[in-house]
Amino acid sequence: MRVPVPPRTLRLLSRAATASAHLRRIGRLQKISRLQRPPPCETPAGSRDLFPPRALGRHDDGLTRQPELRSPGGILRGLDYCGTVTFALTGCVTAAQSGLDLFGCCMVGAVTALGGGTIRDAVFLARRPFWVQETEYIWMALGTAFTTFFFFPRVIEWKEEARAASLAAGAAECDVQYDAVDKTLDSLDSVGLAAFAVIGAQNGIRAGTSMVISGICGVSTATFGGMTRDVLCGSPVRIVHSNAEVYAVPALVGATVYLAMKRGGRSPALRIGSALLLCVGSRYLAIRNDVKLHTWDTKCDGLGVAVRK
Repeated sequence: MRVPVPPRTLRLLSRAATASAHLRRIGRLQKISRLQRPPPCETPAGSRDLFPPRALGRHDDGLTRQPELRSPGGILRGLDYCGTVTFALTGCVTAAQSGLDLFGCCMVGAVTALGGGTIRDAVFLARRPFWVQETEYIWMALGTAFTTFFFFPRVIEWKEEARAASLAAGAAECDVQYDAVDKTLDSLDSVGLAAFAVIGAQNGIRAGTSMVISGICGVSTATFGGMTRDVLCGSPVRIVHSNAEVYAVPALVGATVYLAMKRGGRSPALRIGSALLLCVGSRYLAIRNDVKLHTWDTKCDGLGVAVRK
């Protein structure tokens, strides 16, 4: 004798069968996704010796979003802003003294401030330049260059008047040639150079590159903006000519110190502070003692390359 099944029980059994089929389908999809999942990215071979996998991408190898005094990254962000403004100012002055117009001075000022980081990101790290997302750097550089173009001539006039007054008072020529304005600009430029070198090395670390590439990132961030400025203005490239004291070497010192202390497992404050101090100190000694790298004296040594027509 067949026992009749109530309609409510049939509905419950139908829903249970549908749910079971749905769960089996989800299980098959998850299994397929696990089989098709790409293998995890491996750290480049050259970077494993320097940065263990657990140390890659650590938050202490970066900057805070805004300047602050509570963390090394926040202080470094403030020094980064200072360097951006200073590089834009000096780039605009160099362009104006080379005969460029307002547009050219603003462009060269922005290139001087942002060019090093742009080359680092686009060439060495194969990614979009940093200022695509952090657009405040563009406005900072352009605003500084625009303001410098109109107001720095007054500073130059004040320098000439102060120099003439010092000479009239009996001061030596060498004492008034390097005045307070030059000292201030060189001091700010040294701070910006050190900050850019450390930040460039940090970007290399976060990208998982080797020690050599991270050092190149630090030097390029600090110096390639000025190199591009010299090319656009038709001047000898400062970092490869000895017509002035060494400039790229202090940046290399700062980046190397940071990377060495990072490898030694030092704290962020210690490695950032040490790198900044040694970079600024070496730059100060280079300016004070007029340190230049050796070049060939072709006139005395009889060396040179004959140009054939």
